[in-house]
Amino acid sequence: MTERLKYDAGFAKEIYALENGHYIKKCMQCGMCDVSCATRREMDFSPRELFLLMRAGKREEFFKANTIWMCSTCLMCKVRCPRGVPLVDVMHDLKSHAIGLGYADSPQATFYQAFWQEVMGRGKVFEGGLMARYYLKRGWSEIRKGFEMRDLGMDMVKHSRISLKPPRTIKGIKGMQAVVEKARAQMRKEVGG
Repeated sequence: MTERLKYDAGFAKEIYALENGHYIKKCMQCGMCDVSCATRREMDFSPRELFLLMRAGKREEFFKANTIWMCSTCLMCKVRCPRGVPLVDVMHDLKSHAIGLGYADSPQATFYQAFWQEVMGRGKVFEGGLMARYYLKRGWSEIRKGFEMRDLGMDMVKHSRISLKPPRTIKGIKGMQAVVEKARAQMRKEVGG
């Protein structure tokens, strides 16, 4: 005999309270996001399956899944969703929420954080800085893996695909940082955190 599934509405309410979380209520489980997603095969759960976990109150499974981190923001799901759910925006909110709650120990989460630190520090991405941040956060085992790819890295440098020299920081970086911080503060105020 199968065990009855008990739903926990509290977790769903927590996610719905995020800036774009309320859009999840519009999901009718049609599967269009699944068939449109370029990285679906890399995900533990499809976006619609992730939403089912949320509705069932399975917090640990939800946040331990790599789904939110594998979203490449290609926008195909948003374009094809018959209900107009802005899945990319929802995924960004879920990433931010997961980091805030301490669910950011996967390699994908580390990469996401390293990317944002690079953008917030320079206004653009320097691949060398991004990878250095990533490898330093992940530890020695990841650093060893990085060294195993040194030939690929050198080929990319030779063909001008990446630069060894960091780009200049954008003009107005302080203004950009202030805008982002103001948006974060507004979001925290609206969510109540």
